[in-house]
Amino acid sequence: MNRKEELLQEIKLRRLIRKALKIRQTKNNCLQEQEAKEEQKLRQIIRHVLKEGDVDADTNPAPYTSTALSALADAFNQILPVLKTGLRKLTKPEERKSYRAHVLQKFVSMFESFEALDSKETSGTIGESDLEEDLNIKLDNRPDDAMIVPDIEKERFKPEETPDLEPDDNDVEKLAISTEDPTGARFAFNTINNSNIEKLLGDNRKLLPSDDYKQEYKEYGLYNVDLWLNTYEKELADELGTAPAFSDTVMKKPAGAQVSGAAQEFETAPAEAAPEEEDTGEIDIPDLDAETDDLVSDLEKILMMEQ
Repeated sequence: MNRKEELLQEIKLRRLIRKALKIRQTKNNCLQEQEAKEEQKLRQIIRHVLKEGDVDADTNPAPYTSTALSALADAFNQILPVLKTGLRKLTKPEERKSYRAHVLQKFVSMFESFEALDSKETSGTIGESDLEEDLNIKLDNRPDDAMIVPDIEKERFKPEETPDLEPDDNDVEKLAISTEDPTGARFAFNTINNSNIEKLLGDNRKLLPSDDYKQEYKEYGLYNVDLWLNTYEKELADELGTAPAFSDTVMKKPAGAQVSGAAQEFETAPAEAAPEEEDTGEIDIPDLDAETDDLVSDLEKILMMEQ
């Protein structure tokens, strides 16, 4: 092979390499563009959800189909920012997952307390505190004991007092889920106990004397807390560039309720089939991971057509 042929082969080889690099660069650019489009789409969804969350802060909010939901929305205007702030304080996924579980547990407990109070007011039964007070009165009026205890010895007969649990400790003892992270549990109970969430829920519930309204208030309240925590978790995970710690609802959806907009993705947990790819009009770039000989052959054909 003479010098001229060697030079020609070298030129062809250089052209092949340049074209291969160009194809790879084109493919990388397409992938980056697709990722940017997906990220932009996700950000639009999040902004839409956040915008929906502010609708009731308007001085002229859109009316709801039920008086119970209007009362609930009014309470949620102050409840949701508190729950969101508590969630965002936790850095580990298992902590946020536990936070969600215990927030829901606490909300269930609050509604049970409301219903127990309704039952007591309706039936007029004597509560446990009433029984204790009546018992103390009877004990205080009992005849003197046979044993005389002078003042200097009274300390020996003083009953041991059981210290009252702090609100958070009391919740941990009664409501903590053993399989969930304890830090998330503490933050959940502390967030609610150091806020006016329970008072807000209770006060707005008192505006609804109807049993049907109260039931609707409860069902939609629990389900919406679940939905919104999913929304806040997705927003936070997107900011951190990680997978959400949870992405499905665990509370029962109220009968006849319709979930619309971006919140639909949290309605069910089962995996769904991947959606069909839209025709974007982009050129289909060949896979560069194919056999080298095939790639070289294709590029040689391109070069032959240019000659």
